[in-house]
Amino acid sequence: MLDWLIIGAGVHGVHLALALLGGAGVEREHLRLLDPHPSPLGRWRQCSATVGMRFMRSPSVHHLDGPPFSLSSFAHERGYQKREFRAPYNRPSTRLFDEHCDALLTSQRIAELCVRGRAIDLVEVGDRLEVVTETERIAADRVVLALGSDRLARPAWVDALDREGLRLMHVFDDDFDESVLADAERLVVVGGGISSVQFALAQSRTRSAPVTLLIRTPLREAQFDSDPGWLGPLHLDKFRRERDMSQRRAMIDAARNRGTSSPDVLRELRRAERRGRIVIREAKIIDARVVRQGGVELWPQAGPILRADRVVLATGFARARPGIWLDQVIARLGLPCAACGYPIVDRALRWHTQIHVSGALAELELGPAARNISGARMASERLLEHLCGPRPIPQAQVVRLGTV
Repeated sequence: MLDWLIIGAGVHGVHLALALLGGAGVEREHLRLLDPHPSPLGRWRQCSATVGMRFMRSPSVHHLDGPPFSLSSFAHERGYQKREFRAPYNRPSTRLFDEHCDALLTSQRIAELCVRGRAIDLVEVGDRLEVVTETERIAADRVVLALGSDRLARPAWVDALDREGLRLMHVFDDDFDESVLADAERLVVVGGGISSVQFALAQSRTRSAPVTLLIRTPLREAQFDSDPGWLGPLHLDKFRRERDMSQRRAMIDAARNRGTSSPDVLRELRRAERRGRIVIREAKIIDARVVRQGGVELWPQAGPILRADRVVLATGFARARPGIWLDQVIARLGLPCAACGYPIVDRALRWHTQIHVSGALAELELGPAARNISGARMASERLLEHLCGPRPIPQAQVVRLGTV
């Protein structure tokens, strides 16, 4: 039986595995990560590549290793040029971030600890837990739920196309296939956040015809998706003093900069617009129809009908709690939830004496940054504090990359 089973081998799951191995002394044979993708960080790499992300939105101190300057040291040791970082906040390129991840994965042989499968249930069997997948049951003393967002946001008008037998692709669909867009002369990208802008820019670089970016409201600028004050006491002290979970939810929703793009991405978008590579259309679509001759018509509340050969949704994720399968677990184990459906956990991020959470599931405890890389680091700090006491991780236990 395992000591630890982490459900999810994305950014949060991998970082927590590294923390347990290097910071808490968990033996390799007693830890596993469960994930449906072929390799660790598979979902992260798929999504970032699909949207054409070139630079991280977060600073260089936010990465999957323990020491804050690990990525910067890695870049220096490997001879990366300054162009691999972008101001402000020394944000690394996606390429550099991924290669740093690869070094960590290789040095700790994380792929060997991954079990491919999708969790569909979690049950108590005596004094242990068993995670049920489509093909097996995995027993563990403790389980960490490191689930990524899994419910896509789709505009209401898309239902009209569904009824006509056309399901629009979303850039974050597991089976998204960019190749089907090759023959689309009139491509419309729907969404006003950073993913939609990045995807529209990526498509515009390879097309002869301009790409239309369809936005419902004016584009909004924010360097980060929440104020950096949410990473420390400036905002978190007040958040933690609030015991009403409905009020905490309101604070999170108000703090999160949903549907925004960083200044550098918006500058690139405006340059592409001036050059005729991208057309920005602001409209509230109220209906959509499949055209008999091929393509789609989008009917706005005001203004001319928008016609397209292909429409791609880049509308992000829904606000609902990740893990539809958790509904039955919550009911069976009596797990506490707020009115919004999210877990109520303790300081150690325990939802149950043997179940810890990270990512979105931890946001009522960690605040609006819980879903981000910084949130993964906050979660590992809480977990290591619970297991080892409130002390820094000894440097001798930190993964060193210089010899990888």
